[in-house]
Amino acid sequence: MLSRFSVKRPYIVIVAVIIALILGGVSLTKMKTDLLPEMDLPYVAVITTDPGSSAEKVESEVTDVLEGALSTVSGVKSVKSQSANNYSMIFLEFEDGTDIDSALVKVSSSVNEVSSQLPDTVGDPNYMEISADMMATLYVAVQYDGKDIYELSDYTQEKVVPELERVNGVADVSTTGAVDQSVEVRLSDSKIEDINNRLLSSVNSQLYDAKKSIDEGEAQLSQAEQAIKDQQAALQNKEKETSDQLGQAISGLTVGVSAKTAEVTSYAAAVQALQTQLARLNPAEPGYEQQKAALEAQLTQTQDSMQTAQKELSEYQQQLSQAEAGSVTAASQFGSGSAQLAAAQSSLDSSKSELASARSQYEESREAALKQANVNALVDKTTLAQLIQAQNFSMPAGYLKSDSDDQWLLRVGDDIASVDELKSLLLVNLDGVGDVRLQDVADVTVVDNAGSAYMKLNGEEGVLLSVFKNSTASTSDVSKATNEAISALVDDNPGLHLDVVSDQGSYISIYIETILQSLLLGALLAIVVLAIFLRDWKPTLIVAFSIPFSVLCALLLMYFSGIQLNIMSLGGLSLAIGMLVDNSIIVLENIYRLRGRGIPAARAAVQGAKQITGAVIASTLTTICVFLPIVFTTGIVNQLMLPFALTIAYVLTASLVVALTLVPSISSLVFKNYKPRNNAWLDKIQNGYARSITFFLNHKVIPLGVATVLFFVAVIGVVNMGITLIPSMTSKSINVSVTMPDDIDKDTAYKTADEIMDVAMSIDGVETVGAMDGTSTLSLMSSDLSSAREDNAYRMFSFYLQTSNSVTTESQIYAILDELDEKTKDFDCEVITDASSSEAMSSMMGSGLSITVKGPDKDKLIDVSEMVMKAVDDVEGYTEIENGMEDADKEMHLVIDRDKLTKEGYTVAQLYSDLASKLSTKTKSTSMEVNGSNMVVNVVDETNPITKDNLLDTSLDIKTTSGDTKTIRLGDFATVEEGLASTTINHVDSEPAMTVTAEIEDGYNNALLSRDLTQKIDQLDLPEGYTVSFGGEISNVNTMLEQMILLLILGFILIYLVMVAQFQSLLSPFIIILTVPLAFTGGLLGLLFAGEQLSMLSLMGFAVLMGTVVNNGIVFVDYVNQLRRGGLGKRGALIASGKTRMRPIIMTALTTILAMVPMILSDAVGASMQRGMALVVVGGLLYATFMTLYVVPVMYDLLYRRVPYEVDLGDENIDDDPGDAQAYLEALRGAHAAPATANVLATASAASNSCNHKTTP
Repeated sequence: MLSRFSVKRPYIVIVAVIIALILGGVSLTKMKTDLLPEMDLPYVAVITTDPGSSAEKVESEVTDVLEGALSTVSGVKSVKSQSANNYSMIFLEFEDGTDIDSALVKVSSSVNEVSSQLPDTVGDPNYMEISADMMATLYVAVQYDGKDIYELSDYTQEKVVPELERVNGVADVSTTGAVDQSVEVRLSDSKIEDINNRLLSSVNSQLYDAKKSIDEGEAQLSQAEQAIKDQQAALQNKEKETSDQLGQAISGLTVGVSAKTAEVTSYAAAVQALQTQLARLNPAEPGYEQQKAALEAQLTQTQDSMQTAQKELSEYQQQLSQAEAGSVTAASQFGSGSAQLAAAQSSLDSSKSELASARSQYEESREAALKQANVNALVDKTTLAQLIQAQNFSMPAGYLKSDSDDQWLLRVGDDIASVDELKSLLLVNLDGVGDVRLQDVADVTVVDNAGSAYMKLNGEEGVLLSVFKNSTASTSDVSKATNEAISALVDDNPGLHLDVVSDQGSYISIYIETILQSLLLGALLAIVVLAIFLRDWKPTLIVAFSIPFSVLCALLLMYFSGIQLNIMSLGGLSLAIGMLVDNSIIVLENIYRLRGRGIPAARAAVQGAKQITGAVIASTLTTICVFLPIVFTTGIVNQLMLPFALTIAYVLTASLVVALTLVPSISSLVFKNYKPRNNAWLDKIQNGYARSITFFLNHKVIPLGVATVLFFVAVIGVVNMGITLIPSMTSKSINVSVTMPDDIDKDTAYKTADEIMDVAMSIDGVETVGAMDGTSTLSLMSSDLSSAREDNAYRMFSFYLQTSNSVTTESQIYAILDELDEKTKDFDCEVITDASSSEAMSSMMGSGLSITVKGPDKDKLIDVSEMVMKAVDDVEGYTEIENGMEDADKEMHLVIDRDKLTKEGYTVAQLYSDLASKLSTKTKSTSMEVNGSNMVVNVVDETNPITKDNLLDTSLDIKTTSGDTKTIRLGDFATVEEGLASTTINHVDSEPAMTVTAEIEDGYNNALLSRDLTQKIDQLDLPEGYTVSFGGEISNVNTMLEQMILLLILGFILIYLVMVAQFQSLLSPFIIILTVPLAFTGGLLGLLFAGEQLSMLSLMGFAVLMGTVVNNGIVFVDYVNQLRRGGLGKRGALIASGKTRMRPIIMTALTTILAMVPMILSDAVGASMQRGMALVVVGGLLYATFMTLYVVPVMYDLLYRRVPYEVDLGDENIDDDPGDAQAYLEALRGAHAAPATANVLATASAASNSCNHKTTP
């Protein structure tokens, strides 16, 4: 056995002790320190920006697409999303134990698979692992004497930030409040109008010349056309006149020819008739001659007349022929004239057509020229940004070789070197205007954001630095190294002021210092208890030495298991300080007692350790096994409690080894020349206890009744006790949140903030006051997320108050808070003060009331959420009840006539794109060096803003199917509907959801209020398919309670089973396990009397208490069984065991209790976090210790009737039982025994021996 080996070989023990001390000390120097244990939160956020998009559009086009892909990632437990204006944020909760690095790769791959389905306007998704490292380790305010904000900003970026980024362990340093300068190219209405007027004047001049030429041509054509018309009229008149004359002549000649022809014909007939008559004359007839002569004369006359008529006829015919020939000639001549006139007319018509075409071309050209006489189309922000970027270009094109084979790098272009060069950038050359340069259409200036945000330190403008550590670095190491770098910077730069506004490392130092103070004070008190009870410095020193040795051994084990020094591990260490001496006290007290009976030191050391080994091992195992069920817990409970539990287990394991090795070894040497000392006051207490236990054994109802009543009182009290996840933890930094009224303007808000700062600076104990408005606060986050709320961010302010070194207690912090509340109560704004450093953890885990309402229809979801809000409002204690609709935006919904739009060759998506482009006034172009600073060039176009009033009159240029550009009016195919639009749309596992939130009024507990609220929500008549569930703090508290209750139940069972193995009995452990409700009663009463709430730490205190309190019962019952097996009666064994074990029981209880008292009474900053756990342990041990001395004997006497069974192996050696029972029987007869005690023991022995049988000699 260990004790025998240690006594025989003390130098081995000494060597082991020295090795353990050295390794433990080295481990301590190498352990990282942090505020909380490393927590791998199983959360990943996917943030995707979609500038200019509404929440509804982001939901449908971004969130729904990504949710579908991310829901299938292996290990995903739940998916929650938030779609808001301009961005989508999706939270993925993975199963506990998931490798987040691997999960990030899977998430990225899933997003990449669907990235092609996202709109082109969507930015690349950002992936964020949710962890405690997201919070800055330090906030440092920068000021420099004699430098304005511009110089300070440059100095900070160029000197301070690089220096701090070089600190080992620093991952990033971001700035807030620094002036950011950029080059702004702002299109100018007046300049563009001037260019347009000049261009229009030139175009009008050219158009005038062209029109004049066309008008003159048309005038000439008109004159020529009139001349042709006149000539045609004259020709027509001449032709008619000639025709009439010829017609008359021909007509007359024709008549004359006809008449002459008739006349000739008549003369011919007359001649023929005369000739006939002559031929018929008969010469024989009388008068023949006369008749013949008359006929011949008449014939001759007739022939002459006929010849004359023929001659005239011939003349008439000749004249007729000439007239007809003249008519043909005239017709020919007139036809030729008409032809000439027709040709002239045709030529004129051709010229006229050409002029008409020229006129048409002129009109078209005029419209186009007038339209193009507007440089707005040439200098829109997108085109201008692209042009500037293309001209600000310098890039190596490749290498050239010379004749000598030298290589020459060919670089193309030069970067724009100055603002003046940018101003003179040629845009275009226009006829009539000439060169149009950038300065001709825009104002090019260097602008900054000075005055746009509020950031001050002690009333002066400054810059705030946020220092972030990498995930593997120690917070305290980074804090220490950063503070050293800050000191070096300040020393090297007179006038530079670097004030640490917030430092997690200092918080850690404060908390560690507080815990160490409590630890050392508790250890000191434990030593004092030993000295008082033992009244001997030798055993006291033995136990005192076991404290640092056990702690260093535990630190060695902590180092190799990767446990950091943090408030949880140190809290476990502090709690274990009182318990680690328990084993040593029990072993030492037994050795001390045996040595006092005259047994040699070496024998007493071995026997004393052996007697108590089983009980010590069992008591240690019962405490350790309480923490084994932690392996079944998950999430935050497991990650916070595992270091705490392992620390206690390591300390107790080390203390067990020390008690069974080091204590016997040293005792065998120290107690060689020991002389027993009487302890009269302890003897009196023991004798008084013997009388009282005898009374209670005879009147069992009294202790049992009192214990039962107090138990039910405690149970009733805990029902009305508040519950919180993690107790609040004060710090030396005070956070103040200020919310201005809705109708306040920016200047008034800033003035009020200045006044609040003055008030804060006037309070004693406040050393530094830093403040920033919501714009600066949001800049600590993604700018994309803050863009939708920057317009009224000046209404919200955050103040950070750093207290001076003289402020070291919580009461001083609360005094500052009270004074600040009193001095700011009259301001027209809401001021909330807080000094809790666990606020960051609360914000990550959720605080206040959060209720999730899920359902398929968004409109009905609003109604259901309002029902829930009404139920919340009916419960007193809730305030600021909201469902997210309070911040709804005013919305103008464009209702599009798709048919009309389609006929124009246009789509709704194209319309959205064009409108979004017009609504966006700023476009980033490029970057350039200005006076040694790299500045972004932004093109700003606010020349033709779209407003609510002119929305429908907005003109849009679209491309037709023929490739031409056509201008359409928005109001021709769209109408407007006004309403409200939710700023955020939530999903839970891809189903629409709304969150009802509320704040908790002072004096109320969220967990208690939720009980009443749960009843009211259960009574709601919810539509089918809609569910209501608690989230945030309530969900986390419920999860914590479930896991802690499971831990307590399993720990309870394990404790019982360990004791069954120890006692080889089912009854003895059952009697001892009854001390657990006694301890719980004391712990609950302790919380009730102190006004503390139940928390994860206080519940862990109950677990510790459960494993600790049974130790007293184990020691008591084990010794009773030993005495009974030694032959002592049951009543006598109970009284004797109580007398003998009262001292170690009280000593072990007091050492643990007094080790916890500094935690309870400490007013140091940060001490409040461990107070609840300490109250549970102290209250439980204090109550259970005294009740154990009475209730356990009563229950043992009531239930345990037979003598404990033990297998007799007949092995007798130096380590056998020294015969304590016989010694006590002899004490009954000894003269030195008190008469009363002797009578009690004799009576008890006689009463119990009658029913006992002896199993062991």
